Amino acid sequence: MRGKSYIWGYDQYILGVFLLLLIFGLIVQLNISSVRSSMTFFYRQLLWVFLALAALWIGYKKVSLEELRKYVFPLIVFTVILLIMVLILGTKINGSLRSFRIWKFNFQPSILARVVLILYTAHLLDKQQHYIRDSRLGIILRHCNALLVIPGIILSLIVMERHFTPLIISSLTLLGLLFLSRVRLFIVLPLAGIFLMTCVLVINLGSKFRSERIESYKRYSLFFPNSHDANTQNSHDDYQVRQSLISLANGSFFGTSPARGTGKHYFLPEAKTDYVFSIIGEEYGFFGALIIMTLFGFLFLRAVIVCSRQESLFIKLAGLGLAMNIYFNAMINIGVAMSALPSTGVTLPFISYGGTSLVVNSFTVGLLLNISGERKIL
Repeated sequence: MRGKSYIWGYDQYILGVFLLLLIFGLIVQLNISSVRSSMTFFYRQLLWVFLALAALWIGYKKVSLEELRKYVFPLIVFTVILLIMVLILGTKINGSLRSFRIWKFNFQPSILARVVLILYTAHLLDKQQHYIRDSRLGIILRHCNALLVIPGIILSLIVMERHFTPLIISSLTLLGLLFLSRVRLFIVLPLAGIFLMTCVLVINLGSKFRSERIESYKRYSLFFPNSHDANTQNSHDDYQVRQSLISLANGSFFGTSPARGTGKHYFLPEAKTDYVFSIIGEEYGFFGALIIMTLFGFLFLRAVIVCSRQESLFIKLAGLGLAMNIYFNAMINIGVAMSALPSTGVTLPFISYGGTSLVVNSFTVGLLLNISGERKIL
């Protein structure tokens, strides 16, 4: 009779980068809270950090991806129910129904949905490999239509919540998983085209605030530096973008230092969440901002190395998907802060204030540590 296995060891680089980002996030949140009217947000974030460490431990020691795979379909049903509940009972924040309150905290099901979709897609891609490799579009649509239907339902519910960013992050991640599972390019590229067309339709035919954000982006875009007319009157929608760029410009190479930073003094309303990278750029400069970007890149690289060594296709794809989910999230937040991307309302993993994102992403890192560990038989 085969003995019970236990996990031993882990990738120390992944854990080290995670802890560095987590500690630095606490320092930044303490710095922001210290100059505002209340330390309540910092104390809440500190509580979330302890919960995040517990989630990390559970993901590493107590959960096996192969065991979790057995519950993929119940997790999909549970996720759909949560997303519908948000539409009915959700709290509107900045024009979006993205969360509902549990006691004094907000819970965002869309963040959980991104992880569940990765596990679901990795499960199907592994299960249906004999249909996927070297197959025509018709065969894939006939035998693997669940790859499109279930993600389509979940992403549609997220769009109904007026929360556009999870659509972008999840779509990029799922397209990446299709490519890594060797789905032919002539199938992946049309799906990418459908994704881009959906984004355009959501922006142009959806809520007015999205088109206004695009116009604001055009005026201050990093890639179109001459698009802002000096004679154009600044609007209220431009305020956050302008202040973000001002904060980054003030930072220069080595930063103003936390004692002399100005953006956190209510000039940036979303300083602790969506635009925390702007505060980092101002107070720690280009050098500090580059270190944060490098840490996220290194975390992603280590995860890719660890997952690529796995024999199980499901574990390999699930791990790579979880790594892409964190990395794309971070790069989109940083891109928004620099006005390289339109404002989307997404936090910086492990650093921004927010409980759902911190706990779910920490659990994700725990799963990556689990993948990197060795298993021994008792």
